[in-house]
Amino acid sequence: MPELGGLRPDQGASLPVDRKDEPMRHDLTDFDQVVLPTIELPWASTVHPDVQGMHMALVDWSERHALLRNDAERDRYAGYRFAWLAGRCFPRADRAFAQWAADFMLWFFLFDDVTADRVESTEQASAMVRRLTAILDVVDLDELGEQPVHGEVAWLDLCRRLRALVPAPENYERWATAMRLWLLSLTTQIFDQVCTDRISPRSYASFRRYSAGLKPPFAVADVANAGPITPAEFHAPETRRLERYAVNVVAWSNDVLSAPVEVHEPSTRSLVTVIKDAEPSRSWQEAVNLAVGQTHAEITRFAELAEQVRRTASPPLSGWIDGCQDWMTGTVNWSLHDSARYGHTAAAPLTTGGTAMAP
Repeated sequence: MPELGGLRPDQGASLPVDRKDEPMRHDLTDFDQVVLPTIELPWASTVHPDVQGMHMALVDWSERHALLRNDAERDRYAGYRFAWLAGRCFPRADRAFAQWAADFMLWFFLFDDVTADRVESTEQASAMVRRLTAILDVVDLDELGEQPVHGEVAWLDLCRRLRALVPAPENYERWATAMRLWLLSLTTQIFDQVCTDRISPRSYASFRRYSAGLKPPFAVADVANAGPITPAEFHAPETRRLERYAVNVVAWSNDVLSAPVEVHEPSTRSLVTVIKDAEPSRSWQEAVNLAVGQTHAEITRFAELAEQVRRTASPPLSGWIDGCQDWMTGTVNWSLHDSARYGHTAAAPLTTGGTAMAP
């Protein structure tokens, strides 16, 4: 992967696509025979009513900040349809928040793709840490560095817009703290990729809760639904458990649905590959089945606890629970039906030149 630590928007580097000449970390014999089981979720899925407008505004925003550096990146990321991801995960948000979420989705996935994924050398890891430092400083200092890295200006815009959207500084700080944890967790992921041959399923689950980047949006899911929950509600043990279950469901279902693409990346780990590594004689189908089984167990835990909490929950807390459910169903349906990111659907590239495709 090209070093992107100080890349300027006009330098035009793009993400690697063809990696056939690089060594595989795993023996993929019979992987092409794997059938992905259905991930069953008990909640209905919907989408924001203005998702097409969100997409058009997202394209304009990304162009203003030169986030996508060449036509190949523009086509690829348009096909990922991040406005639909935001629209499914925040279907009841007001228009301004929904647009912020769509812009955030594009920035987040692009930054994750070029910063944390596919790091395979200490030199690349060093460059990635420099990028993480720059973005972390924006969260902490609310200002740009002397030589902003690619995406830093857009990131400052996102931070300042969210601060203006939320009802109180407390709500922004919940999100900002979660972002700090995500950024710092990526260094653990980089260490894992570069320095270790395998990791235990338990260790993987522990840092995946943070490296998946799901805590930040869950920290503002109340604002996007029935209004802010109190600090006591946010920090209550039952709320923290519900968030943990929901984070695991989204992260692990993503690991399963992305497996056909990401299992071919030497440096990428997922719940599927970690389960396979823990018992090398296990077939790929067995590893996938076990990952789906663990995901379904977390769905059940969430549903049972949510039913209990709702009996005495305030309307905002009940709305936050709705938001968690939207995220679980929304990410699965986006992966399967809206986005070309993992190969389950051939979403056509969308541009500002015409009407966006319907979901």
